[in-house]
Amino acid sequence: MNIPWLLHRLSKMPLSEIPWRLLEKSKKIIDRRKVFACPDSNASFDSKIFQLCANAEVGRLQELFPESLNVNFSVARASMENRYQAFGVAIAFQDEIQWHLDPITKKAWPNKFWGDINYRDKNFGGVKFVWEFNRLYCLFALGLSYRITREMQYAHKILEIVASWLKGNPYPMGVNWSSGIESGVRLANLVWALSFLHDYPFSKAQLESINSFVWLHAIRLHRYPSRHSSANNHLLAEGFGLFAAGLYFPNMPEANSWLKQGRQILDAEAGRQILPDGGSFEYSTTYLSFVFDFFLLYRHMCLLCGLSYSPVVDERLEKACLFIHSIMDKDDNLPNIGDQDSAVLVNFGLSNTRNFSSILNTCAVLFKAPELATDQPDLKTWLLTGQIPQPAPNRQLLNRPEYWLHEHSGLAVIKDEVQAKEVLFVGNATPLGLAPLYAHGHLDALSFTLSVNGMELLVDPGTYLYHGGGNWREYFRSTAAHNTIRLNQQELSRQTGDFMFGRPYRITENSLQEQGGRIIWSASHDAFLKNNPQAQVVRKVVWDRSSASFTIADQIEARGNCFVELFFHCHPECLVVAIDNGLAIARGVVRLDLLIDPVMEVQILRGSQFPMAGWYSPGFNEIKECVTMRFYGTLPGKSEILTCMKVAFG
Repeated sequence: MNIPWLLHRLSKMPLSEIPWRLLEKSKKIIDRRKVFACPDSNASFDSKIFQLCANAEVGRLQELFPESLNVNFSVARASMENRYQAFGVAIAFQDEIQWHLDPITKKAWPNKFWGDINYRDKNFGGVKFVWEFNRLYCLFALGLSYRITREMQYAHKILEIVASWLKGNPYPMGVNWSSGIESGVRLANLVWALSFLHDYPFSKAQLESINSFVWLHAIRLHRYPSRHSSANNHLLAEGFGLFAAGLYFPNMPEANSWLKQGRQILDAEAGRQILPDGGSFEYSTTYLSFVFDFFLLYRHMCLLCGLSYSPVVDERLEKACLFIHSIMDKDDNLPNIGDQDSAVLVNFGLSNTRNFSSILNTCAVLFKAPELATDQPDLKTWLLTGQIPQPAPNRQLLNRPEYWLHEHSGLAVIKDEVQAKEVLFVGNATPLGLAPLYAHGHLDALSFTLSVNGMELLVDPGTYLYHGGGNWREYFRSTAAHNTIRLNQQELSRQTGDFMFGRPYRITENSLQEQGGRIIWSASHDAFLKNNPQAQVVRKVVWDRSSASFTIADQIEARGNCFVELFFHCHPECLVVAIDNGLAIARGVVRLDLLIDPVMEVQILRGSQFPMAGWYSPGFNEIKECVTMRFYGTLPGKSEILTCMKVAFG
């Protein structure tokens, strides 16, 4: 047992959580010895399930989305041969699928009661790799392939996988039952796959297998809901799984209870897990893609089945779309703020990041907002709405900067045009993360990203790994891994676990205003006021359209001399060369001249491990070398560091 981790975890629990944790412990003692078997029920599911993909007309799909269909066919054909993927790692089985095998370490997680498994045990590997292919994302591709080709083999494979999974994961044994979010996501993918099988001649044994799969998952979710400090996006998956099970399998004895519980969770969480300004309450941009789909698909299912849902769902979905639209550049890139695990709910053939474009397309239809539509129609939007949104015609050039301050999310956005090319700056003054664990937060206060003409130049380097990530996990969450300021080589907060921090910092200022045609972002925090020696940091960024430049003024006020570091991380495709008084960052036709305050020394790092710097992770388990620029120097207690970034082309 990891005693330091346990003590830190206990310190994050409010007193009211302790009785609940003890109750959970007692339930596990009972369930460890209990035999679970699906009760006798009518071996059928409600026909309303077949409405989910009612817009899957074969001819139109082949005409409109040939590339998306090819992606799904590829996934389906691979799964026919028991070949899968988990975060870019190929997984292949000859005959029987080994559902507990880590694809990297080749070690199998223990076959014992799920509550007795320490899924943080690094000896077996990172548990997310096993969980990923156990989410059964392939089921959607198999169902769609059956609908398009009418080849029975694809439908047969869905039922074969369900039976194999049940055999390999008899409840309550194994690591695949350890996390409720995994059960919820599996149920979602099963339901959507079955929606393509409306004319499939199910045998009684196959229907019983499906019923057993659903019942065991719903029992797990109903019996062990996430509460208190664990009530994050996991709770959404649990609620969605219960909602789907109760709605589409009404013959189950507990179906009404599941349906009620699922609806209550989703209706209540809509106003909590999407902030009033549309951002994610876990302060992660990419988690918003995942969270959004729980409410979008919940809404879709309610409308199809004549159920009411909270009006807050529509309100927050629309707010989220406006938020996404504001921070997305012309080529659909978003700043990768906070943790990124590449999660999707149902695998419609879209990555977590590509799903943002689909979200905007869908909302352009749902909320009659053509200005949100992208120029890339997608299969998911068609399946949900039956429409291809038309982008607003004749986009006008900006005659003045646009800017937004997302006060709840902590992001300041400046969008402008230089020589008819978009400039997008996103300033980050988000809180550390969701209290009390701050699990998916990064030490990124006062950082920023910059995209020009749809090309990311200065980036947030991402996440790379979770459980078992070791030094990599620590680095990608660190202060030095973000475009921000570090004083006296001290972190903004101490990392006390892979998903915990110590004392959080507080954002003390975050303002965005226009003065004399210039846009000024000003932000500060109190992280270094809690350190010894104490220091205050204020960052002010001024965008001047007339000179196409950003001026960054970092004001330091400390007791005595202070060792100051500024970090700038480039996209991997950027080339960095020395120029007079600074550095030039080039990517394609775009150039950014970075003029450095003469009081600072310069260090260029690329793919370095000592010190760790110069790394970029576009997605979970993906890593590339990039250039990190480190400006450093020992300065008097009261100092101002000026850095100028000038945009140019050619």
